[in-house]
Amino acid sequence: MRIFHLILTIMAIWISATLARAAEIEIPPPLKPKELSVHVNQPNCSRWTDDCVNCTRGADGTAPVCSNIGFACQPKAIRCITTDIPQGEPQKK
Repeated sequence: MRIFHLILTIMAIWISATLARAAEIEIPPPLKPKELSVHVNQPNCSRWTDDCVNCTRGADGTAPVCSNIGFACQPKAIRCITTDIPQGEPQKK
């Protein structure tokens, strides 16, 4: 019976030491991932896609309008379909 109490005491000391060391470990804050969403307005692009969602730039700086994603679609890299053409004076011939 004495050996049983000795083993329990040793285990209790070991567990408390392990918990004390675990409390000393610093957990770094989670990193904020870079925004890679297709819903983010793409610079110099009026229409873009990831082959699952198609987006069109909103008029006058409003948020872009995007389609819904298909249930089994595997997104690819975002690519520009139509670039912005600066609106200016028509060229004279």
